[in-house]
Amino acid sequence: MTIIGAIVASAGLASIIYACAILARFGRKLGAVTKMRPLYKGYYAAIGFVGLALVTHFVRTSVFWAPPEAIPPVLSSSVFYFFLYYLPLAIGLSLALAITWFYWSWLLKERQ
Repeated sequence: MTIIGAIVASAGLASIIYACAILARFGRKLGAVTKMRPLYKGYYAAIGFVGLALVTHFVRTSVFWAPPEAIPPVLSSSVFYFFLYYLPLAIGLSLALAITWFYWSWLLKERQ
């Protein structure tokens, strides 16, 4: 992974966080109008998970700039990145997708 790719990927994760924040606002308003359960709060949990992945991605990016002898062994471990980057990212995106489907699935039903 190059430094430019890491910076662009960080911007992508930040945009996912921003999109989840927008969906949380829309979900809150839609839920108030239709008297749905307040599941929009799950978007904030999704933002937390994706935020953890973003912070881990920043740490991983900083490893590219450090000399190899200065990198702690834990930061070179793929298990570290699995549990602090890939897993929280997958949980956060899955949670956001499930909530979005719950709130906005009526749009697909109305098309018929």
